[in-house]
Amino acid sequence: MRNMKSESVMKRHAHNGLGILEGSFLMALGILFLQSSQVAVGGITGVGLIGDRLLADLSFGQVFLVINLPFYLLAYYEKGWAFTLRTALAVTLTGVLTDLIGQYVVLDLGSAVLGALAAGALMAFGIVTLFQHNASTGGFTVLALYMERAWGVNRGWALLVIDAITIGIGLWLFGAELWFASLLVTVVMGSIIGRYRQQNTQPKLQNGVKSEKKPEKDASGSSDQVSAVVQPAQS
Repeated sequence: MRNMKSESVMKRHAHNGLGILEGSFLMALGILFLQSSQVAVGGITGVGLIGDRLLADLSFGQVFLVINLPFYLLAYYEKGWAFTLRTALAVTLTGVLTDLIGQYVVLDLGSAVLGALAAGALMAFGIVTLFQHNASTGGFTVLALYMERAWGVNRGWALLVIDAITIGIGLWLFGAELWFASLLVTVVMGSIIGRYRQQNTQPKLQNGVKSEKKPEKDASGSSDQVSAVVQPAQS
């Protein structure tokens, strides 16, 4: 009996690990499209791209790993150790895969708009995949949750202001003429992630009666519902 439980736990960890790898791979591809298109985005990914542009000696992956370090403590405080470890794994894989793939492949569609569409779709599906395995790419969502709990700041408005500042700096660096492409990334990601969340929060009908499915808990007590607010640029 104990062996069966141990085998079940190992299978669950392997399933989550593979899912995090898949989500991180999609995120890395989306980021590479953003790099080639020079499109500004919000969230921690946008900060990573800005750092990559300003710090010539550091790659995107290195910047992405470093700027996420402070958020691990907040993630542990808000979501528990299991979520924090999975998020750290996702952040590390995303940074490493972005740098590794970027050394051998140039993902350039020759158009900022097409690059924005591809980046938005890939990053959105990457985030959704990570959410399904109780992980994220770190960043400002966790900070917003902490700000709301500690100071009563509305998390939605906090994320909106942070993203607006990040995108504004990005447009200043990459060129304001790409504002439409930046907006397109946000719209595409918001549409895909929002549709996923709507499907997963909608009550199912059983024999004509609505049944509410409670989110499952993992070993840390964290819900599979990773974030109460999904912002397009959180990656």
